[in-house]
Amino acid sequence: MAGPDTDHAIPPDVLALYGPLLARLDGGFPVDEQVSLLVDEAVPVWSRPGFETFLSLSALRFAPFDYQLQAARSALRRMRGRAILADEVGLGKTIEAGLILAELRLRGLADRCLIITPPGLLAQWQEELERKFAVPTVLAGRETTIHGREAGTPWRGGGIDRPVIIASLATARRDPLRTVLTEDQWDLIIVDEAHRVRAPRSASGKLIRALRSRHLLLLTATPVENRLQDLYEMVSLVAPGLLGTSAQFRAAHGAGGAGPGTEPRNAPALRKRTAEVMIRHRRSEVSVLLPQRLAETLLIEPPAAERDWYADLAARIRAQGGAAAPSLRLALRSAARLAGSSPAAAASPLRKIGWDDLAARAEALVGSPKGAALLDQLRRFDGEKVLVFTAFRHTLDQLAAQVTAAGFPAAVYHGSLPRAEKERAVAAFRDEVGVLLSTESAGEGRNLQFCHVMVNMDLPWNPMQIEQRLGRLHRVGQDHDVLLTNLVARGTIEEQVLRVLETKINLFELVVGELDMILGRVTDDFDFESTVFDAFVQSGDDAEFAERMEVIGDDLARARTGYLASRAALDGLVGEEPG
Repeated sequence: MAGPDTDHAIPPDVLALYGPLLARLDGGFPVDEQVSLLVDEAVPVWSRPGFETFLSLSALRFAPFDYQLQAARSALRRMRGRAILADEVGLGKTIEAGLILAELRLRGLADRCLIITPPGLLAQWQEELERKFAVPTVLAGRETTIHGREAGTPWRGGGIDRPVIIASLATARRDPLRTVLTEDQWDLIIVDEAHRVRAPRSASGKLIRALRSRHLLLLTATPVENRLQDLYEMVSLVAPGLLGTSAQFRAAHGAGGAGPGTEPRNAPALRKRTAEVMIRHRRSEVSVLLPQRLAETLLIEPPAAERDWYADLAARIRAQGGAAAPSLRLALRSAARLAGSSPAAAASPLRKIGWDDLAARAEALVGSPKGAALLDQLRRFDGEKVLVFTAFRHTLDQLAAQVTAAGFPAAVYHGSLPRAEKERAVAAFRDEVGVLLSTESAGEGRNLQFCHVMVNMDLPWNPMQIEQRLGRLHRVGQDHDVLLTNLVARGTIEEQVLRVLETKINLFELVVGELDMILGRVTDDFDFESTVFDAFVQSGDDAEFAERMEVIGDDLARARTGYLASRAALDGLVGEEPG
């Protein structure tokens, strides 16, 4: 389409404006007045540079990487603001989405912006947008009012002063918030961890399909996992019809999986189609080199009384765990995990089970050797920020008393704190104190790259939680090698878990995000934590348990080999050809 008095094509910016502008014009105006009003509003945008030039760069409070700028440019120019950002984990999909959002807002193309994210990432999105992009935000609650708007009333304000609405997926998919969000047309919607919304029949999938937006960004490192249908659903959200109907897609490419032996038919054609809407960077392709992970394990020798207590506890769990009812079995597993953290942490659960004798012995065990080992680490890294993880509140409270008494100022972070106190704890760690003592909740969504030293006081049996902990430090933006120390009591289940994860799949050498892919290949319903506990209660002694763990480790090793073999095949389905 040509512009007024020119032979030049109208830039995409202006084309994107035509629809909403016409919709806003009063139908009672004469046609020539409508056109005049349309041109008047379009000219300020038309006169700006195209998307090959970023107008928002001068307002940024950081320097994005070149590949992030390239991703944003492709999404804006070639994909018209409807794209799947599928970079490998840790390469900065949030930054790419923020660049697109900032550029559209500055050009007047995205006044009404909504971000939908898992609950644990709300604060991270708010911090990233406000600190790095100078974009105002507001968190949406379950109440019907969002920035002055209630159901049936118009949005107030406009332009770049209007805040971006950030809502958790769990809250947004339920009324009354769902009704408010689905009533209006949005200019831009960003969905983080978007693989959670691809199933059309799920509550999350129904929400996304009920929302209306001119621009849509889906962020996920796993646009396709084991089923081709996963890829179809993701692509169809941003570009309905691009892959045809579901039946046409199956006829063209098959209905199987996405790994070796199950490759789709016409894979080059499928790749060409997905490249129209999907951007994916791999670490091997970009000049972003993360610093090293330097992991060490300190085996702590427990005193004789603690060693005897743990042995007696293990024997009792084995005696009752195999044939226990589900509720008791769950309680026994919890007690076993707590015992690996600290005897005192296991005392209360043991009383609930009815094992008062073991609980009393646990309470009598004072002077934790793990606590002493932690103080040694704090002295070793004196002057550095140190993040200390434990899975359990009782251990956290115990550590807080020990660390403070030893003269190390520390902030404390756990899931029961109100949001404001969590923010204060992180701010204190960043600006004032050298130690952050945290439960698992800080392993979800928090970016703590200003720290590069981490101590695990206990190890989750779920290796994904170990990865989440490490991922708070080891990600883009980290300037130092990440130093990780695992404190593990000798003779515990944790010792066997760590041995398998280190020797069989090189856990601490994996690229962020690879672990999930490996675990998913063991079996369809593989649960590492349950598998470990089953092996423990089915073993007559520690030697047999070690043998069973070796078998589990072999399964993991085969899954890792299979993952590495299939990665190229998976890459062949999505995005552009590897460079």
